[in-house]
Amino acid sequence: MKIFLAVALLLAGCRYLRSQDALPVATSVVNTAGHNPTIAPNTWIEVHGSNLAPITMDWSAWDFSSGLPMALAGVSVTVNNKSAVVSYISPAQINVLAPLDTATGPVAVQVTNQFGKSTPLTVVEQSTSLGFLTIDTVGHVAARHLDYSLLGDASLSIPGYPFTPAKPGETVLLYTTGFGQTDPPLTDQVSSTGVLPTMPLVTVGGLPAFVTYAGVAAPGLYQFNVGLPLAAPNGDLTLSATYNGNRTQTGVVIAVKQ
Repeated sequence: MKIFLAVALLLAGCRYLRSQDALPVATSVVNTAGHNPTIAPNTWIEVHGSNLAPITMDWSAWDFSSGLPMALAGVSVTVNNKSAVVSYISPAQINVLAPLDTATGPVAVQVTNQFGKSTPLTVVEQSTSLGFLTIDTVGHVAARHLDYSLLGDASLSIPGYPFTPAKPGETVLLYTTGFGQTDPPLTDQVSSTGVLPTMPLVTVGGLPAFVTYAGVAAPGLYQFNVGLPLAAPNGDLTLSATYNGNRTQTGVVIAVKQ
């Protein structure tokens, strides 16, 4: 009997340990564009850690007629106690759209999965957390020509998806996240669009560019319509945007060719 009791206690202890090991652990939260550790409302962010999700999947199979997913495979995230849209989950990373909020300063980010909740992780939230979205390790910006064809160095092309560089003086579409509220303010993240209260200042290769439009085009996605400088030389030119005293991350480039 003592042996059976000892085995039962051992198995119970093992189950307890497995349960504890499976609890989600969040270790960091960053802006998806540039990995700025300061986040902002309506900004695409990444939660990093361990045991965050039981599988790897994205929202490609989601029925968007019912709205944006607030959970995938039972995995959800809250930012400042507000539910966030979830676009991707894996054991080590979750991609979410930070909810609309007016909070500034320290806020809690918490992951929930089938085993329980992570210990809340405190991060700093402010009104903006600027970043250009990039498509490769070189730092080429996510961009399109006005006809919506893909903009980038030709070396990025794959069958069916050709890329072409921009031309000096061309107006192009650049994609960003973290530029904050529009005017009038967004009221939901599913269908609301709008323009920024003021236009950001954009430079290409250190030369000023002409911004004709800047606003929210899709959930958490900001689009800039930018006229490139006529004097822009050939090559991968550094790209920067300044807004409300803040600046986008370094290392972003746009391919330009005469």
